[in-house]
Amino acid sequence: MQMKEGSKKKLNINIDRNLADETQSVLDELGLNQTTAIVMYFKQIVSKGKIPFAIELTDKQKASRELRKSIKDIPIEKLQTKKQIEEWVNDKSQDY
Repeated sequence: MQMKEGSKKKLNINIDRNLADETQSVLDELGLNQTTAIVMYFKQIVSKGKIPFAIELTDKQKASRELRKSIKDIPIEKLQTKKQIEEWVNDKSQDY
């Protein structure tokens, strides 16, 4: 990837202030600035043809997703009277 002299594009991004500050602290220790780090990141995307790290759900997010998926088709019975509620509470077939 060759870049013509002066052929740069300015990017403006909004990012959480704490994240930016923490990132800057790490970059300072590495002797890098944010622009250099972002250019390195972009070059890796171009070089590898993909995001240079795994992007996936955490185990907790995966479990939550599976739970939502498994319960979405469970019929929901609307209980509108006190009697219906009492019958439902006392119905042993509703115990899981």
